Amino acid sequence: MKRLAFLGFTIATLIAPIQVQAQTGCVRFPDPPNPDAELQYMLSHPGVRVCPGPNPNRAGQARVLDQISSDRVINTRTQICAMNGQRC
Repeated sequence: MKRLAFLGFTIATLIAPIQVQAQTGCVRFPDPPNPDAELQYMLSHPGVRVCPGPNPNRAGQARVLDQISSDRVINTRTQICAMNGQRC
């Protein structure tokens, strides 16, 4: 009986994103997150779009994006210097 309940829960967890995808064209995973199930779903459905989640911290998001941009510039500059045989 416990296995049947677990199987029902697992199937419901995997079907819920499919229902959302049919309505919006993207997949939204349920809360609380289940990284293993989400990863398995993403690997078995390559190319699927994931709906963006709510992010109330816009300033934090902007800081992270700025840091990513800065890191990319630094990494690119380092690679160019290395290809030219220079140290930067």
